[in-house]
Amino acid sequence: MKQLTNFAIEIRANDYVLRLTDEDGQVAEFAASADQVDLVIEAFNDLIEEMDDDA
Repeated sequence: MKQLTNFAIEIRANDYVLRLTDEDGQVAEFAASADQVDLVIEAFNDLIEEMDDDA
């Protein structure tokens, strides 16, 4: 499994670009709608809440 070394979100006119960079410098770009970005944010927030509850 590759290690994530950088994550960026770029706003465009009608959507967003999610840019993921791995330890080898390989970049993967994904176009995403606002709804998809919201789902990613919600998933991260849920994981953080679960971690806080376990602590």
